[in-house]
This record gives sequence, C-alpha cells and structure tokens, in this order.
Amino acid sequence: MLADFLTHTLNGLYYGFILFMIAAGLTIIFGVLGILNLAHGELYALGAFVTFSILGYLTGFVASPTDPVTALIFGVVVLVGALAAAAILLPLGAAVEAVFVRPIYDRHEVYQLLLTYALLLIFVDVMKFGWGATPVDPGVYSSLNRIPTTELLGFGYPSYNVLVMLVGLAVFLWLLWFFDRSKTGRIVRATAINRDMATAIGVSTDRTFTLVFAMGAFFAGFGGAMVSIGPGTAFLEMGLDPLVLSFVVIVIGGLGSLKGAFVGALLVGVISRWATWQYPPIELAAPFAVMLIILLLKPEGLFGTWGEIE
Repeated sequence: MLADFLTHTLNGLYYGFILFMIAAGLTIIFGVLGILNLAHGELYALGAFVTFSILGYLTGFVASPTDPVTALIFGVVVLVGALAAAAILLPLGAAVEAVFVRPIYDRHEVYQLLLTYALLLIFVDVMKFGWGATPVDPGVYSSLNRIPTTELLGFGYPSYNVLVMLVGLAVFLWLLWFFDRSKTGRIVRATAINRDMATAIGVSTDRTFTLVFAMGAFFAGFGGAMVSIGPGTAFLEMGLDPLVLSFVVIVIGGLGSLKGAFVGALLVGVISRWATWQYPPIELAAPFAVMLIILLLKPEGLFGTWGEIE
C-alpha cells in the first residue's frame, strides 16, 4: 500500500513537472503580452513530433544502453535531442508573434482568441501533413527501460522519470534567475509592468514581445519533447488535455506567477494521479475541483499577480 502511494505520488510529480514546463510558457506569454494563447497546446504537440524525427536520427548513432557508460551517453543524446527539438520552436514562435500576433495587440480579446484558435487548426494540419494522421513513437523508451532504475525510498523507480523531474526543477530555478537577476529578464518584467515607461527609456517592446513568445514556444515544445521520449507517443490531439490543464494550473497558481505555476502544476499532477489510482472516473474532474476550492478561498490564486512575471 505504501509503495503504491509513493509510486503514484512520484508519477504525479513527474506529470506535474511536465505540466509546469507547458504552463510556464503560457504564464510568460500571458504575464507579459496579456494573450491567452490557444495554440500553445499544439506547440507542445509539435515539439513531440519534431522530437520523433530528431531522435530517430540521433539514436541511430548510439547503441542501446548495456552498461552505465553507454546508458549515460544514451541519456545525454536523448536530452540533447529534446533540447534541439524545442530550439526549433524558438524561431517558429518568433515568426508567429511578428507576423500574426503583433498586429492585434490593441484589438479586443476576442480577436486574439480567434487568431490563436486559427493558429491551433493550422498547426494541426501542418503536423498531419508532415507526420500523418496516425500516432508516431520516438522508439527510445524500450532502450530507456534498459537503464537501471533509481532507488527512491527503498524501491525502484524509472530513471527517466527522475531525470524529467530534475530537468523540470532546473527549468524552474533558471526561470527564477532569469527574471530576477539577468538584464534581459528585468527588461521583460519592466515591460510587463509598464509598457509606456519601458518604451520611454529606450526598450524595444517589439523585440521583447518576440523574445517572450519565442520562449513560450520553446518551453511548450520542450514539454512535448520530454513526454514523447517517455512511455508515450506523438499524436495530433495530444495538445488538448495539457492546454486545458495548463489553464487550470495558472489559475490555481495565480495569473502571471511562475512560482504559482510551479506549485499549481505539481498540485494538479499529484492530485490527478491520486484520483486515477483511487477512483479513475474523477481523474479529469479532480484538478477542476481543486481550482474551484482555491478560487473560492483566494480568487487571485495562490501567488496571484496581474501584469507581472513573478
């Protein structure tokens, strides 16, 4: 019983870190640009499909793990492939912001929602054209299974899941450093707080907004990459559930709060996995129930801030 509880809790943390990487991009875009990007889930799916193509090429040069050395090399290659797949989404996100999103910043929110929904449909057709309508499998999970499990609290747990949790924690800490300590991050925060003042002191808001949208696309793609490498496949509809749950995460944590997105993602991940373990029919309802309770007690969310990345 205790082992089952620990296993499902760790699975929840694993899923929560994936959700955080997706929700972090959504939080950054909303916190600075004020846009709820409905296409964000398809950027996540696109990252998974691109990973399928890249890892299919890279892992052909590396033998499947048979000892600790080859396991380490294989793990590094897989992680590099995930980063490369996410990096491809950086120029894509920049181009989408410059061509499609920038002209409608001053338009009503309905236009923004319609535009991002249209982009969602376009990305689905692009993925269907590029990889077909049937699910694809990066084909590395069977090799990952050969890597020795990690001993946690007295029982074995998949090493890849532990790696994802460590990477997710590193992403969170890097984002905190970036927005608190780096010059570029402070410029982004200043632009989010007061665009007119930032422009008056010489900040190029166009370049800042492009950077922010590109970062959001990167983290969405990186989350998709990490999922597709694990025990999953890339398929056209895979972006819907993470998109909806990412909205739940940022509402629970507080709009515009990275700390809130981190806590909210782990909370949603663990509760959804506990629900799956105890009573599967409430798996989807459980995160929304948590969101409802938190909104009743604290309408601004756990770390609620408006118009500022925090």
